[in-house]
Order: sequence, then C-alpha cells, then structure tokens
Amino acid sequence: MKKTPFKAIIQALLASLVITIYFVVVAKLDHNDVPWISIIFHPNMVRGLLYGFFLFLGHSYLSKWVGSKYPSSKDFGKKMIVFYSVSFFLTILVVFIVNAFFFGLFNPGITQNFQQRFHQFIHQQRVAYYFQTAMISWCISMIFFGFYFYKRFKDYQIKESHQEKQQITAQFESLKNQLDPHFLFNSLNVLNGLIEESPKKASMFTTDLSKIYRYVLEQKDKSLVSLQDELTFSRAYLNLLSLRFEAGIQIDLQINAEQHTGFILPLSLQLLIENAIKHNIISVRKPLLLKIYRKNNYLYVENNLQKKKVLHDHSGIGLKNIQERYAILSNLSVHLQETDILFSVGLPIINEIVS
Repeated sequence: MKKTPFKAIIQALLASLVITIYFVVVAKLDHNDVPWISIIFHPNMVRGLLYGFFLFLGHSYLSKWVGSKYPSSKDFGKKMIVFYSVSFFLTILVVFIVNAFFFGLFNPGITQNFQQRFHQFIHQQRVAYYFQTAMISWCISMIFFGFYFYKRFKDYQIKESHQEKQQITAQFESLKNQLDPHFLFNSLNVLNGLIEESPKKASMFTTDLSKIYRYVLEQKDKSLVSLQDELTFSRAYLNLLSLRFEAGIQIDLQINAEQHTGFILPLSLQLLIENAIKHNIISVRKPLLLKIYRKNNYLYVENNLQKKKVLHDHSGIGLKNIQERYAILSNLSVHLQETDILFSVGLPIINEIVS
C-alpha cells in the first residue's frame, strides 16, 4: 500500500515524540530538582523534537527512494551503502537548518544583515556536534529502517522465488503446448502422400520438419530468442502449412530485414499460427488469410475469423501461456483484438534481454 504524505507526517510526529519523551525522562533523572515543565519546554527539547520529526520524515522518503532504485534482493548491500551515505548528509542538512532557525538566521527582524548573521552562526557551530548527531541518527535509523529494509529484502526473495517457480511452470506448460501432437500426425500423413506424388516436395517437407523440431530442442530452455530466429523458424513452419493446405491457406508475411531487431518469446509466433489453424475453417472455398507484420514494437498475427463449430476443450491454453510468460519477463502486455471478421494478437518485442 502506498504511504500518503499525511500518514508519513503522522508517523514522523509519533516517532519524534517517542524519542523526545525518552530524552525528557533521562534529563529529569539527571536533574531531579528541575520542574518537568522546564525540561519539556527547554529549547533543546524543542530542537530535539524538530530533529526527530524532519529526520524521520526525510529517512522515510529516502528509504522509499532507495527501495525503488534497487528493488532486487541481490542489491541489498548496495541499498544499505546508498541509504546510509545519503543519510549522513541528510542529517547534517537537517541539523544545520534547525540550528539556523533557532539562531534566528532566517529572522528578517534582526538588525544585522544576513551575511553577518551567517558568519556568526557558522562560527558557533561545532563539527563534533554534527558528527555526534549523525551517529545518533544512524543508530536510530538502523532500528527503524534496518528492520524495514530487512523485511523488504525477505519479501523480494520470496517474490523472486515465486517468479522463478512461475517461470519454470510456464516453461513446462509451454513445452507441453509447443507443438500440437496432431500437427506431427498430420505432417507425417502429408509427407506420406508427398512421397508418391512429388519426391522433391517430400524432401523439402522433411527438411522443414527437421528444422522445426531442431529449433524446439535448441530454444526450449531460453526465456527469449531473437525475432530473426523466431521468424526463420516460423517460415519453415509456414512452408509445411502451405504444402499441407495448399490453396486453403494464404500467408502474407510483411516483415523486411530492417524489422528483425529485438527479442520475443520462443515459439510464441508458432503458437499463434497454430491457434489460427486449430480454431478456424480452412478450405479452398473458404481460405484462411494469415497476415504477419510488425508495427512499432509489436509483432502482429491476424487472421480472418471463420470459427469451427466444435473446438477442442483446451482452446485458448496456448495464448494464455504466452500472456503468463510475458507477465513474468516484461511489463508489456499482449494486445488482443477480436471482431466479427478478424482476430488479431500483438506480441511485444523486447529491445534487450535483462539478465
């Protein structure tokens, strides 16, 4: 849950009050003859209250900034170094401003000019006092924010472990859905027919079929592959479909060499093509029009919609798997569009692989 500024201010007030109460009690024990009211409203106590408020508030926002800058659990050490380095200078700045306020540096009613007041104020400051205050602030922030960072560290470890488990599961599901077993069965039937009809076409068919399964074995353990490799594989897959369905399928691949940059999920393009084949009527009288093109940083697969009356029970599993895998690896979403005559899926193209 995002912390509102009002909530952060209330927490800073409570923290500074607790710390001030502690120092009031300590001061009373050391000076038992001094009335409570004199101790509570002593300028040093008021100054300490302001120290506590601004330091806690500043460290609260500092911790959020450091946490967002280094979100990974692997950066825990780096996070601590940055936090306590900035914390030192933040403490010096807060102490300087509060001291200047009590000195009257910003009071326009004083007759001395600002330069004289500033010179006098600087002359009264002691480096040892600033250093001592910074050490106290470090100790307090280690209690308050050290626990916060440790909890975030553990939360990130759990989150990353969960993501890794999700990725392994998604990869397993992907492997199960990479190539429909019916595709192999149908391909072998087509090959059997081509051997008698056209040995040359049969040879080409066998070559493309071997390329497909070789690609599956080579890319099955990768999270991302280059768009160029995926397109090369998909061309072999499309060649098999053309030989199998002949005039029943029309393929329009509109991607030139300059558009081969970027990375994509392995076999995601093939799964979309397979879904179009599986869920639509394909015939010479009603050909399936398959269009593949790139627009900005998305690779689109479109087909005319002519749904089969009876679909397999596992309809949509391949597309869902692609969406889940993208959700793990990227903040880019898969684009889906369906009308009465068209179905389109846009796959995000990732510019670089993040390790």
